[in-house]
Amino acid sequence: MAVIVAEFFQIIGVDAVPPSNMAELIPYLLTVVVGVALVSGVFGVIGRLAENIMNWRRF
Repeated sequence: MAVIVAEFFQIIGVDAVPPSNMAELIPYLLTVVVGVALVSGVFGVIGRLAENIMNWRRF
C-alpha cells in the first residue's frame, strides 16, 4: 500500500516528504486534495460507464 501512495504522490507532483512550515503546507494540501478529487472523479465516471454497460435490460 505504501508503494501505491508513493506512486500517487509522484504522479501529482508532490514530495513524499511533508512540509516543514505553514507556507509549504497550504499548497501541499491543496495539491493532494485536488489530486484525490480528480482520481475519485475518474473512478466515478468509470464506475457509471461500467454500470451502464452491464445494464443489458436497457437494450
